[in-house]
Amino acid sequence: MGVFVQPPFWATGYRRRVAPHAWSVLVTPPAVEPLTLAEAMLRAGLTGSWVPGTGDDRDALMTGFIAAARAKVEQDSGYALLTQTRDVYLDAVSDWRITLPAQSKPLQSVTSIKTWDSAGAQNTLDVSNYLVDLDGARIGLSDTGMWPTDLRGFQPWVIRIVAGYVDVATLKAHHPLLVHAVGLLVAHYATAGRDLVSVDGMEDVPYGYDDALSGYRPIYVC
Repeated sequence: MGVFVQPPFWATGYRRRVAPHAWSVLVTPPAVEPLTLAEAMLRAGLTGSWVPGTGDDRDALMTGFIAAARAKVEQDSGYALLTQTRDVYLDAVSDWRITLPAQSKPLQSVTSIKTWDSAGAQNTLDVSNYLVDLDGARIGLSDTGMWPTDLRGFQPWVIRIVAGYVDVATLKAHHPLLVHAVGLLVAHYATAGRDLVSVDGMEDVPYGYDDALSGYRPIYVC
């Protein structure tokens, strides 16, 4: 079931709450995908159509479908499925802790925290200033740490992180439903016009996709 959460970075205002801008940008995509070409072909019912990995033009097409499906599942679930590097941009940090936005879990490491000061110079925050909560995808001040205060007004923070499961076997062990959702989308993309996984071939997502992700979508409450 969905988890009731308050969106991160909420600030209180008169009769309203405002979430300051926090954005995660992909820097380096995963080196592997949740499904191999052969697995994707099997999911799409294309076995026997061609031999994957032999240079057929359809290899590249199917590889693109797999990457697109994985990216959509990450977007819809809020998880980073496999090891990837991301930059998180923030407009402000108003608390002693930073809760990283979607696609930061599972968090493997924080590579750096950089800020721009009011003179336009970029500075790297010393690691002694903060602690990292990998399980919660959070960063908090150390007992002696402090956040920089002389910052430019617009988007002064960028946090480079590494997120995602370290290999496909670990991903499948922890989240088989997310891998299943990737497979459903790949089959949907690869069989457009004669869709094997949707009741209606014109559906945006295939039958069963929303059910697979139902336990991952956050439900925000005001």
